[in-house]
Amino acid sequence: MKICTTIASSSSLDLEKQIKQAFADGTNFVEIRFDYLPLSEMQESLRIANSFRNKAVFTLRPDSQKGKFSGSAHERVNWLKELSLSRPMLLDVEYDTLINHEELVDFLTDHKARILVSWHDFERTPANESLLDLIGQMRIYGNFLKIVTTAEHIQDCIRLLDFYKVVTNLDLILFAMGELGVLSRILCTIYGNAPFTYASLGKSVVPGQLTLLEMRKLYEGMIL
Repeated sequence: MKICTTIASSSSLDLEKQIKQAFADGTNFVEIRFDYLPLSEMQESLRIANSFRNKAVFTLRPDSQKGKFSGSAHERVNWLKELSLSRPMLLDVEYDTLINHEELVDFLTDHKARILVSWHDFERTPANESLLDLIGQMRIYGNFLKIVTTAEHIQDCIRLLDFYKVVTNLDLILFAMGELGVLSRILCTIYGNAPFTYASLGKSVVPGQLTLLEMRKLYEGMIL
């Protein structure tokens, strides 16, 4: 039952402090959201992040995916390459980014980058058949997949958790956002076999995200 805490710092000055706080509070891993940082501070932030890279997911989310990166698509691809060269535990790259930038795929392959292929639906949870097709397409790019949908009904959580029974030979992280998706965030590492789930350090970064301390308290209660 491992937890990855999202670090959405708005300055390099706070970045190291927040990362250290997350580990002090018991997180297993951190997700460093480089898109929340000013472009002028990216290089310094990467230097700081490198000290934690073996237990970190590096993410640079575009605005089309509810991210904060303010540069061009070309700049983002170049930064993804730069982030990959630091060899983090995982580099989160959106499925859409991979299918639209073959040169990035070639670069990541040539440099043997460990990538987390991600996909988000901010409105709904697609039908099971669509999700199975999506998983089949995403796994072409790597063994670590992250699919996050939006729960409209509690049954969406149950449907997603059932995928862990049928999808094998993958490190799959699958849960739903929103208040109705909280159950899937908690149980994806228990009922499912997700390598980790996500939490926030303080204020939620996405709808339905619990804090690290809340998630730890829930997990510790389940163990007892």
